[in-house]
Amino acid sequence: MTTAELAKRLSAVEQELARLRQERNEKPHLAQTLEKIHATFQNDDAFNEAMRLGRQWRKSQRPRSRRSSRAKFK
Repeated sequence: MTTAELAKRLSAVEQELARLRQERNEKPHLAQTLEKIHATFQNDDAFNEAMRLGRQWRKSQRPRSRRSSRAKFK
């Protein structure tokens, strides 16, 4: 690879890196986005009820441990 080819490839990489950095700076960071979403549902009774029901459903889907099933029969 000649020096001119290497310089051309390096220039292309630098341009792509600059584009990616600019794109990253234009988009909000994930933490900021999640904070905005969280604040949207703050003090929302319907949302809190949906979260409670989701937890209840996920808990019901978990397999019961052998220890808890034995405790029922004692």
